[in-house]
Amino acid sequence: MVRLREEFDADRTESIMQVSEYPTEKTQFEVFCDMCGEVFFVDEITFEKVSHAFREGFDNPFVCDGCRGELDELAYSER
Repeated sequence: MVRLREEFDADRTESIMQVSEYPTEKTQFEVFCDMCGEVFFVDEITFEKVSHAFREGFDNPFVCDGCRGELDELAYSER
């Protein structure tokens, strides 16, 4: 049976996206929320994903938790 690496690493805490409003030891990289424009600090993995999207010509994929919650509420209310 073939398994994906994500299945084995699902319980590892470092695979969770780390976001902070202030720089910390693990969140050193600055990104902007695509919706509200606020500055957030993220871990290296998240920063690389956002940077890769920009290099490939896509829009900013980073949306903060507050804006994501608003989007979820809007999507739910339209049903």
